Amino acid sequence: MRLSIIAAGIACASLASPSFAQQVPTPQVQPNDWSVETVTVTARSTGPAIWHARKGTGDVAILGIVDPIPENFVWNTKPLDGVLDGARLLLLPPRAEANIFDGAWFLLVNRDLLSPPDGKTLWDFLDPALASRFAGARDMLHEDKDRYDNNAPEIAALRLERDYVQVNSMTLEEPEDTIRSLARHHDVEIRRVATYDVLPSVKEVLKLPPSVTSKCVDAAVNDVDIASKHAREATEAWAIGDVAGIKAHYSQPRIYECLTAISSHVTALDKRAIDDTVNEITAALGKGGRTVAVVGIGQLLRKDGVLERLLAEGADIEAPNE
Repeated sequence: MRLSIIAAGIACASLASPSFAQQVPTPQVQPNDWSVETVTVTARSTGPAIWHARKGTGDVAILGIVDPIPENFVWNTKPLDGVLDGARLLLLPPRAEANIFDGAWFLLVNRDLLSPPDGKTLWDFLDPALASRFAGARDMLHEDKDRYDNNAPEIAALRLERDYVQVNSMTLEEPEDTIRSLARHHDVEIRRVATYDVLPSVKEVLKLPPSVTSKCVDAAVNDVDIASKHAREATEAWAIGDVAGIKAHYSQPRIYECLTAISSHVTALDKRAIDDTVNEITAALGKGGRTVAVVGIGQLLRKDGVLERLLAEGADIEAPNE
C-alpha cells in the first residue's frame, strides 16, 4: 500500500487545516533495519529491479518501487517496456482513499479533534527534546514558527510529512503515473489490487489522546531527517536496480509504523494490503500468460511480505539478473 494511507490521511486532515525551543543537533537516524528481510538479492541492472514469480504457465513480473521520488526524475523504462510488451494485465498497489464528502462532514462535525484540547498548543504535548527536534525540522523546511501550533500531534506529524514532500519538490504520484502511461502505450489492461476506505482509520487516530499520538510526531521528525539524507540516493539506487543501495538508503516511513502501532484499523489495512496483493498475483499466475505487478519495495521484501508469501504458496521466484 506504500504511502497511500499517509497521503489519504494528509488529504483528509488538510480539509480543515488551520492556517520556541532553541534548535539542537538532530540525532542521526538510520534507514530501516533490513535484518528481517527473508528474500535477498544484490543484483545491479540498467533499470529498476524486476522479480518474476512463475507457476505453471503463469509469469508475473514484479516491479518493486520506492516513493516519494523527486519530481521530473528520469529513469530507464526500457526493461519495463520489455515485460509490458505482450502482458495482459498491470496490477497497481492497493490505495487507501477518503471520500471527500464524508471526510469533510466528519471534520466539520469534529473540528475540535484537529487541535489540542483545553486551549493548549502542540508544544504542550512534546517533551523538550522532541519539541526542539520538531522545531529544527520545521526550520529546515523554512516554515513559519507558528505553522503547527494549533495542530493536534497527529495532524502536525502528517503536515510535516506533507511539507517535506512539497518543499523538496518530491512526488507521491511517481513512478506509478509513468508505469500506468507505459501500460496504456502497450494496450495493457490496468487494475488496482484494491481500494480501501481510510476514514475509519482517520476517525480512530483523531480520537486518541495526544499522549498517544505525540509518538507520531517523533516518527515524522525521524522521517524528515532520514529523507533529507537518503531520499535522493534511494531513488537513484532504485533506478539502476541496485537493491543493496536501496536497502542502504530507503526506509518505510516511521510514521506509518507509528500509525500501525496505535491504530487497529491501520494495522488491519496493512495486513489486508499484503493479503490482497498476494491473492491477485496468485490468481494471475493461475490464468497463465504474463502479468506485471507493482509493489512497494518494503512490502515486497520484508518478512512475511509478498515474495515470502508467494514462495510459501509454491511459486518459483526469479530474482533480478538471475
